[in-house]
Amino acid sequence: MLPMRLEPKPNPLLDANLCSRVFFWWLNPLFKIGHKRRLEEDDMYSVLPQDSSNYLGEELQGYWDREVLRAEEDARKPSLTKSIIKCYWKSYLILGIFTLVEESIRVIQPIFLGKIIDYFENYDLTDSGALYRAYGNATVLTICTLFLAILHHLFFYHVQCAGMRLRVAMCHMIYRKALRLSNVALGKTTTGQIVNLLSNDVNKFDQVTIFLHFLWAGPLQAIAVTALLWMEIGISCLAGMAVLIILLPLQSCIGKLFSSLRSKTAAFTDARIRSMNEVITGIRIIKMYAWEKSFADLITSLRRKEISKVLRSSYLRGMNLASFFVANKIILFVTFTCYVLLGHEITASRVFVAMTLYGAVRLTVTLFFPAAIERGSEAIVSIQRIKNFLLLDEISQHSLQLPADGKTIVHVQDFTAFWDKALETPTLRSLSFTVRPGELLAVVGPVGAGKDLQILEDGDLTVIGDRGATLSGGQKARVNLARALYQDADIYLLDDPLSAVDAEVGKHLFQLCICQTLHEKITILVTHQLQYLKAASHILILKDGEMVQKGTYTEFLKSGVDFGSLLKKENEEAEQSSVPGTPTLRNRTFSESSVWSQQSSRPSLKDGIPEGQDTENIQVTQTEEIRSEGKVGFKAYKNYFIAGASWFIIIFLTLLNLAAQVAYVLQDWWLSYWADEQSMLNVTVNGEGNVTEKLDLNWYLGIYAGLTVATVLFGIARSLLMFYVLVNSSQTLHNKMFESILKAPVLFFDRNPVGRILNRFSKDIGHMDDLLPLTFLDFTQVLLLVISMVAVAVAVIPWIAVPIIPLAIIFFILRRYFLETSRDVKRLESATRSPVFSHLSSSLQGLWTIRAYRAEERCQELFDAHQDLHTEAWFLFLTTSRWFAVRLDAICAIFVIVIAYGSLILAHTLDAGQVGLALSYGLMLMGMFQWSVRQSAEVENMMISVERVMEYTNLEKEAPWEYQKRPPPGWPQEGVIIFDNMNFTYSLDGPVVLKHLTALIKSTEKVGIVGRTGAGKSSLISALFRLSEPEGKIWIDKILTTEIGLHDLRKKMSIIPQEPVLFTGTMRKNLDPFNEHTDEELWNALEEVQLKEAIEDLPGKMDTELAESGSNFSVGQRQLVCLARAILKKNRILIIDEATANVDPRTDELIQKKIREKFAHCTVLTIAHRLNTIIDSDKIMVLDSGRLKEYDEPYILLQNKESLFYKMVQQLGKGEAAALTEIAKQVYFKRNYPGIAHTGSVVMNTSNGQPSALTIFETAL
Repeated sequence: MLPMRLEPKPNPLLDANLCSRVFFWWLNPLFKIGHKRRLEEDDMYSVLPQDSSNYLGEELQGYWDREVLRAEEDARKPSLTKSIIKCYWKSYLILGIFTLVEESIRVIQPIFLGKIIDYFENYDLTDSGALYRAYGNATVLTICTLFLAILHHLFFYHVQCAGMRLRVAMCHMIYRKALRLSNVALGKTTTGQIVNLLSNDVNKFDQVTIFLHFLWAGPLQAIAVTALLWMEIGISCLAGMAVLIILLPLQSCIGKLFSSLRSKTAAFTDARIRSMNEVITGIRIIKMYAWEKSFADLITSLRRKEISKVLRSSYLRGMNLASFFVANKIILFVTFTCYVLLGHEITASRVFVAMTLYGAVRLTVTLFFPAAIERGSEAIVSIQRIKNFLLLDEISQHSLQLPADGKTIVHVQDFTAFWDKALETPTLRSLSFTVRPGELLAVVGPVGAGKDLQILEDGDLTVIGDRGATLSGGQKARVNLARALYQDADIYLLDDPLSAVDAEVGKHLFQLCICQTLHEKITILVTHQLQYLKAASHILILKDGEMVQKGTYTEFLKSGVDFGSLLKKENEEAEQSSVPGTPTLRNRTFSESSVWSQQSSRPSLKDGIPEGQDTENIQVTQTEEIRSEGKVGFKAYKNYFIAGASWFIIIFLTLLNLAAQVAYVLQDWWLSYWADEQSMLNVTVNGEGNVTEKLDLNWYLGIYAGLTVATVLFGIARSLLMFYVLVNSSQTLHNKMFESILKAPVLFFDRNPVGRILNRFSKDIGHMDDLLPLTFLDFTQVLLLVISMVAVAVAVIPWIAVPIIPLAIIFFILRRYFLETSRDVKRLESATRSPVFSHLSSSLQGLWTIRAYRAEERCQELFDAHQDLHTEAWFLFLTTSRWFAVRLDAICAIFVIVIAYGSLILAHTLDAGQVGLALSYGLMLMGMFQWSVRQSAEVENMMISVERVMEYTNLEKEAPWEYQKRPPPGWPQEGVIIFDNMNFTYSLDGPVVLKHLTALIKSTEKVGIVGRTGAGKSSLISALFRLSEPEGKIWIDKILTTEIGLHDLRKKMSIIPQEPVLFTGTMRKNLDPFNEHTDEELWNALEEVQLKEAIEDLPGKMDTELAESGSNFSVGQRQLVCLARAILKKNRILIIDEATANVDPRTDELIQKKIREKFAHCTVLTIAHRLNTIIDSDKIMVLDSGRLKEYDEPYILLQNKESLFYKMVQQLGKGEAAALTEIAKQVYFKRNYPGIAHTGSVVMNTSNGQPSALTIFETAL
């Protein structure tokens, strides 16, 4: 549904004044709210008009469409990059001016620093002019500092917005494209891949815009700095710049390696997420088959490959960060070694000017410039992937002009169609037919005959639960039909909407909906339900994609086509309903139609009303996603680290960090000490006139070299170790979470939509693999630097401690105040992101339905609404963090001002080297302090991912898969099932779905289970498989099912499920995931179910990779694969859950025949809607509202005219009821009085010795 909002809050940025924009004051009201209470979605400001998803997406789409046309004319490949540049270059260019001003200030700052230090070096108490000049320089330095603080954040805010706009536009285009993909294109891509484009690839745009300008600013700044350094220290500066230049190719080399690893990792991640998606969607089946271990192995192996690549790229990143940490040290070392060896003397002003200049350029050259290259190359890979997706085939958009006279007809002439152009055999061959208004064309034929003409599958209800998880099959079908009728179209294509419902509802739907409501429309009904053929104006019989026969019902009867006696003796009832005299409903108003739809759903609920509603389907109301509140606890950090390494390694890592930092500071301190010693020496020399004394160069240089080497080694070691520990931790937690998910009860999956669970495995694990270790290491490095910088300043001028204390207090209060709001904003951002993905994946699954209803525009609007909601949260995330950063840098600026003016006041007590160290550290603190705080908040935000993953590592578990008590190897030999006063509920607080059920099912008995939709039929199976723990007792062959492990239980029962599930992988894996059978056994099973030919035609036979979820097989064929699985398992108990609801009579008959042949010695429970499939059962179990109402042989139940079963059979119409009663009678006598069976009291169909009702369809097929 559209995200519901109260009146959207107008965005205060629209009418904020200049000051408010610069200092982000317009956000103050939001922070006040955040301080008082938790922020909710309604507190977010509405999207700025220029940021709305529709506006941005359509703008970029326009440029892309033009580019595609131009490329066609020039016979070249279209370039998405070109379209992006054309769309955004103007606005982005203006931001370049910001960069220029900011970087210029950075270069000018050190010059004034040098002048201040100069004053100390040539300190003269009597020279007041020098003092005023020094104050002047300090003032300029202060102004520069304040200017930088403000400019930097405005620039960052705007580039991040640019990135956001590009991302939003791309998402809009990707979704728009996904709705238009052709069949062939859908085969080439998977849901996982499209979700990945939308979750990972577009995120690169958020990052790339931040750094892009440094591609030109970096080199420019380097040139300016070299010139200044040349003036300061002459030729030695070239040695330092040389090191910088050498570092660059090294870094870009690392960057290249990194992006190649990245794309390999992406492929593994894609595969892992796709498999996860299948595991989560097919979890019911996986549990019933007890296939968890097979999938655990699959995911574990994919994850292992992925992690090995992640670790490699992490080590590269570690080297990069370490090089960033030590680059400055190496550069200074090389520069001053050259300087001293060339015979110059070190002075404080030269040392610290050089240090600050190198600091400015190093940030740009070793961090921003490589980041621009790295992010740029990542973005290019992503743009390439997105471009390939945008260029996939689309379905042609025909806008049909219907004839003006309202006389619409459907006329098909020699029509041939292919599922995939690459296949030689068409799915449909040379069809011809015509349907006029008021006519109903029925299309029949076996599975795979080619009726899935327009694949309106049983209906993907994206609105109700997630994929309609809360509805039974029959309810989904009804909602679907109602949805179709609301459309009030001229032509209706109905793909077997009647198979998933029980007979009464089916008949009701057919008479009311198809015959009455649509009686003036063109209706084409694909069906397996032969009782409805009589009402059709024409019947079309298909086989293997070709038309076998076409004609009216009466023509077929005359020509001797035997639809079976089911349809022959049909009484007058149907006659009346097929010529309805009801008033036309063509121009019905909406209210009438809603009354009508209530009427249509009433019969399906009427019997359940006394007991409360449709009991089977209320068990799962979906819970809201939990937003954990408050801050991330220490426990989370502890668990996070312990998951990655032992205590010993963690302590070693801590010590390594401290050692690296101490070496870092000592190296700078040694330089300042050296400069001071040198200047004291110079003073004595001037005084005495004795020039022979020189400093011992080898001693000073040796110590300097030693400290430099120590800094480098410690720096690299701690980086690599830190990455190793954290990536390892991510691996451990992923495995724990996956294991926990596999062991979670089915209820968990009903309560949490796929998107939510998948988000943990894609986004959260992605964070833990990728961003969190990086951020964590960065934070640790920067935090230690900040602490050491403040410590050095205090050590030099102890008085600084006085202003530091109030500044620290302000900082902590500010940080707490900020985090109260920012944490909520971040969580809102995560929570508003989920619906974007859920909407995408449900749209992809319901693509045919969306197209059939022409609901593309509505879905696109919904998607845009979801995106806009996410943009609101993202916009707040960007602006709140800038609000904070501006204030932090203000604190730092005050710190710099205090040092600058404080040192001037205390000039007579200080050495130049000390002042230089304190001031240059103070300037470095500017960006660094706010970066460390930002990173600390970032680490905390990302720790939410760790928390979310940990939350899923200890979910409520099912019973263990194996207990100490194992059943004997041959168990169950009899297959006797006893229900002893069994109650069943899906959750502790949910309603009881089965009540006091007591029944005995004897060995090899065939039991049919019938009942209205939602009577508890499927719940009976859930109880048997212990998908939730039943109360009371269920015995199988004298063993209590609750006393053995779930796998021991589930492996011993075979199930043919209602919705057949295939998994990506080979056909072999789908039949036999544990390689327990020989090839011969597998081929035999496939031959039994008549799939051998189909599989042999595939290029790799049984080892051909299936499309996602086996979508290249028809439903019927998938159902046959499920039957083959059951045949292979050779279990004594078989359960069939409405398995033939979606297949045609021939496949149905094949399945029934195989079940009767192959499972003659087994106990078989069949849930059925079609009574003819279970009429020859040994017993019938009639459930109603969760209670067992009747349980006896079908013939005996039919003798009692009050019984529910009798009523059900009668609802099929007199003809079919008579036929079914006849079969029940034969079976009854054959079983109980075998001697009488052949005395002629029962009429047999002589041709094959079977009751005639079962030869339904022989001749037609």
